[in-house]
Formats: sequence, structure tokens, C-alpha cells
Amino acid sequence: MITHETLQRIIQFRDDRDWSQFHTMKDLCLGLGIEVAELQEIFLWKSEQELADVIKKDKPKIADELADIFVFLAYISHDLGIDLNSAIQNKVKKNSQKYPIEKAKGNNKKYDKL
Repeated sequence: MITHETLQRIIQFRDDRDWSQFHTMKDLCLGLGIEVAELQEIFLWKSEQELADVIKKDKPKIADELADIFVFLAYISHDLGIDLNSAIQNKVKKNSQKYPIEKAKGNNKKYDKL
């Protein structure tokens, strides 16, 4: 979960550089997608053995990409006035109802196919 201190540090970093002027919702969403693509690229076209090697060897790069994704999510949620922690808790609650343990455990089917 994102702490208040972490969120404040992310926003302060942006504010110190006067970058919010460039952070339209469109651009933040596009930036988020690009950061996700950069994470995906690390794993693209790898066999299972190559994946294990990449995860071991490139963990710092993977961590950086995950952090970039999280920063974009923090900007988006902050700018929309959405408490990301609450949104996550609400979504887990909704998913618990859609995917009850007795039907979903060990099953990869979508909720409407359980």
C-alpha cells in the first residue's frame, strides 16, 4: 500500500520541477501504458528458462519499471482525488463477491463462467 509519506514525496518531486503542467490526464494515462510496455518488454520472447534468468539478473531494472508504473498511478489517483488504498480495498471486496473461494479456488475461469 502507498503511504501518505510516499505519495507526498512523489507529488513534491513533481511540484519541485513544475511538471504538473505537462501531466494532463491523457498524458499520464499514456505514460502509464508506456511504462507497462517497458516492463513487458523485459519478458518478451523469453522461454521459461530465460525468464528465470532475466528475473534473477535484471531484478533492479524490473524494480525500476514497477516503481515507474506506481509513480504514474500515484499521479493519476492524486490528480483525480482518488485514495488508491481505499480503491484497492473496495476492489478486493468486490472481487471477493465475484470470486467466492468455494467456486474460484484453483480455477482460472472468469466470474461469469464459474
